[in-house]
Amino acid sequence: MKIGNKLSQLRKLSGMTQEQLAEKINVSRQTISMWESDSTSPDLESIVKISRIFHVSLDDLLTDADTGVTNRNDEQITLEDLMKINLHNRKMTLLLIGGLIFVMVSALNFAYVFALQSTTLSTQYMLYRYIATGQYASAPVNYMRLMIPSMITGAVGLVLFISYFIKSRKTKKTENHV
Repeated sequence: MKIGNKLSQLRKLSGMTQEQLAEKINVSRQTISMWESDSTSPDLESIVKISRIFHVSLDDLLTDADTGVTNRNDEQITLEDLMKINLHNRKMTLLLIGGLIFVMVSALNFAYVFALQSTTLSTQYMLYRYIATGQYASAPVNYMRLMIPSMITGAVGLVLFISYFIKSRKTKKTENHV
């Protein structure tokens, strides 16, 4: 694989645009484009900067793995593997964040209903109700009905948490077997 293809894959894997990479190396976007299309090759200083930016050794960046120039181990991670790992990590992060959001919404809803219940049962409310209507009773509110959204969002959050932990355990088991 030529350096242009490697550079393109590394840049895309990291989620960088050609402009962003050009800023980091202090070259123009067109220069990056020419490097990736193998029209020109980067100078030595730029190659060193690229290897530092993407945390790739100079040997891996410069040698052609397809021709057998390097003595690579079959167990070494390829760029495609890194892309799959990155995608998996993004999905797991979204799952965890989704679970956190649902649990937080549930907790906030529960706190709101609890505060509402406390307020309506307070002495001031009962006195107001007694003065206005002559009834000395608490507000006729079904608080369980108000708790249903809180319970549903809490359940969804817990399901997301459980699925996150199940998937992370499966991932660890498959990594240990490989």
